[in-house]
Amino acid sequence: MRPTLRGVGVLVVAVGATAVGAQFGQPGLGAIAAPLFVALLGAAVQVSLAGLPTVERSSLRRGFPGESRTLKLTAEGSGIARLTDRRAEGVGGTATARCSLPATVSFEVPFERRGEHSLGPVEIVVTDSLGLMVTSGTVEATDEVLVFPPVYRLGGPDAFVRTLVPDAEDRESFDRLREYTPEDSLRDIHWKSSAKRDDLLVTEFDDDSEDRELLVATRAKAGDGDAMAAAAATVVVGALRSGFAVELATPDGTVPAGFGGRHRTRLLEALARTGTGQSDREDEADVLVGATDGGVVVHVADRTEAFDDLTASRENPLVSGVGA
Repeated sequence: MRPTLRGVGVLVVAVGATAVGAQFGQPGLGAIAAPLFVALLGAAVQVSLAGLPTVERSSLRRGFPGESRTLKLTAEGSGIARLTDRRAEGVGGTATARCSLPATVSFEVPFERRGEHSLGPVEIVVTDSLGLMVTSGTVEATDEVLVFPPVYRLGGPDAFVRTLVPDAEDRESFDRLREYTPEDSLRDIHWKSSAKRDDLLVTEFDDDSEDRELLVATRAKAGDGDAMAAAAATVVVGALRSGFAVELATPDGTVPAGFGGRHRTRLLEALARTGTGQSDREDEADVLVGATDGGVVVHVADRTEAFDDLTASRENPLVSGVGA
């Protein structure tokens, strides 16, 4: 505990008034000094009895870059407090709020970058109601929040199968004609039949992807991990939507093959945490996602595609679609 700048000023005035009054026989100055000493003593007692407040932190639901969550800090105590929440740069960095205790303060936490980010500790400065005395300390109210890599929109399940599946054309056979939708590729339009019907028809193929597995491997140079993770997340989500059982091999480990929403979450968790380097299963991978200084590419069999050419938009189709 120590005096604030205001408290130092009050103390100087009180001591000066007392000294001048004693030296020059001015008892009226003592009447000025006495309440100032009382105020300082009262402030010291108030801050001493209050001590540091206890702080509880609300948990944050995981999400994607570009989203945000509301964080609440509940502080129990007395006095005037300044709460400084030390957070990682990937979730907005440090934030500060002033409040009269007890109180609950809210912060908007922006998700800016994938990864597992630390929240806390909380640095606290408590003053008395007059702002004369102050005490400070740190409360270990800590937590972590996971931010997934961004997922981009591909050109639909049919486009995924044709572009990112080895030997895709050999595994599909003609099924039927149906009406054109905006998600369909122009190259699937059956122009001869469309002319007869005076309406656009597209060719639909039979696909046996439902019972197949796809191994996706990743690699990235130092500094390119985020770009690799975003591309790999887009590929695995597209594969799951197309009916594949997806296995993922990253520089940090492997996620076994699986289907469904829970498996999708496990894949995104792995890509949120993975670092740079090279997977040891590249040679057996069906799809290899690589990131270098020259950009992100996707290798499928003997084909190489620039990742940007495979995406329809940077809109995330999974926002609010992944569990906490």
